[in-house]
Amino acid sequence: MSRESNQPSNTKDMPISLQGIEKILIFLNNNDKILFSIREIGYKTKLSTRTVKNILLQLEKFNQVERVIEGNNVIPKWQITKFGKRVLKEAKGVGNNITFSTREEELLKGIVIPQEKFLDNDLKKTLDRALSELNTMQVEISKILGSILNINNPILEETTGFILKRIKFLKQKLTNLFDDRTSQISKVGEKSKKFSKEEIKFNKVEKLLFNSLIINQMKRISDIIIDLSNNVEHLEVNNSLSLANDLRDEIRIISDLINQRESLKIGLNILLKEDLKQLSNNKIAPDILDKIIEIPLSEDILGREVGETVLTLLNRLNKNETVLIDHNYELTDFIPLFKLFQLILDEKPNLNFTIDKLEETINELSEQGYIPGMKTIRDAENNYLKVVQLKPHDVSQDEIELVKIALKQEKFTLADIIKLTGWSPEHASELLNKLTKLGILNYSRSFLHGERWFVITEQK
Repeated sequence: MSRESNQPSNTKDMPISLQGIEKILIFLNNNDKILFSIREIGYKTKLSTRTVKNILLQLEKFNQVERVIEGNNVIPKWQITKFGKRVLKEAKGVGNNITFSTREEELLKGIVIPQEKFLDNDLKKTLDRALSELNTMQVEISKILGSILNINNPILEETTGFILKRIKFLKQKLTNLFDDRTSQISKVGEKSKKFSKEEIKFNKVEKLLFNSLIINQMKRISDIIIDLSNNVEHLEVNNSLSLANDLRDEIRIISDLINQRESLKIGLNILLKEDLKQLSNNKIAPDILDKIIEIPLSEDILGREVGETVLTLLNRLNKNETVLIDHNYELTDFIPLFKLFQLILDEKPNLNFTIDKLEETINELSEQGYIPGMKTIRDAENNYLKVVQLKPHDVSQDEIELVKIALKQEKFTLADIIKLTGWSPEHASELLNKLTKLGILNYSRSFLHGERWFVITEQK
């Protein structure tokens, strides 16, 4: 955040995400040596989860905050560093002297709108560049996944494997944009609509902006990929999984930008006409990103959007359309709450909601009779698994016991279950297969480590 030394603080004119830097640093400094989750920081500072996470990632790059992994959890907690406290003290409460590249500056860095006659050329060049960046990202993640396969952590494997598949999917979407037209194609029998030169120009300008934002977002997450690679190399499994989840979240922003880029039509803009005029003159204010990425929705609208997404998934399940090609995911009758949370964020990357909001929505859908609801399985040590039931099924006592065992284990095999329970191989195998088919357990098989099962919770 940069400010002139004689200019008073005026958060009203700052982008939404920039306003939170001051709040978060002061909050963490006032609660020194206390660890806070992203949700806790968001609640205390009244900032959205996405905004808090983006600010923390940025401050982490400059060593002003640090993540701490407690126990076997992969959801990190955060605290201010000694350097962060020193910066805060020298700036006298985040004042005029803090100068570092913010997320907004990184996303807008180097974006130049050329003269109108060069727009077509720049549109192609930026698409080429975006595709090249995605190719590089794919190569790097493939290398990391190769190393992860030796670690024997199926959750990290699944998360990183999903990221790799997602990158391949986004590459295809970008490739399709090369055939993007700057004119509307009329339906058969319709009279072709004529557009003004200004409308055509603004369409190209807006597309160029999104192309450039996509490129900069790809470059921006390169630090996360480097950190992930280093942590995998040093066998820091929990840190690696935490960083992989960060990477998945950042790739959602790329997905959202590409989705918006696909939607652009002449005369149907995302930005206002005045914004496009300023953009054409290379007057690009950071708060323009608030209209593209940080779009706040009311609680009612957010709950409705999340609920409709859940019902869409239920409808697909009822039609036996269980394979989501764009996510490489297969729907099941039961979905762990945290896994459903991740799936909806991938499905609707423009939504900014918490897992608590999802749980609230699931309970409302259950009360309205759309779905059976949620089942919570908890062991004696207060480890728990919250599972969303899209279709009703009875769960036996032995099956509950198996889930409780899974909650204590990072991963387990058929032999492990037989040893821990004394069940016959046939009975144990039957339960494992049933819970896997329902979606409560996850199954993984590899040449190096054989067959393994695991559960995905917010705690792991």
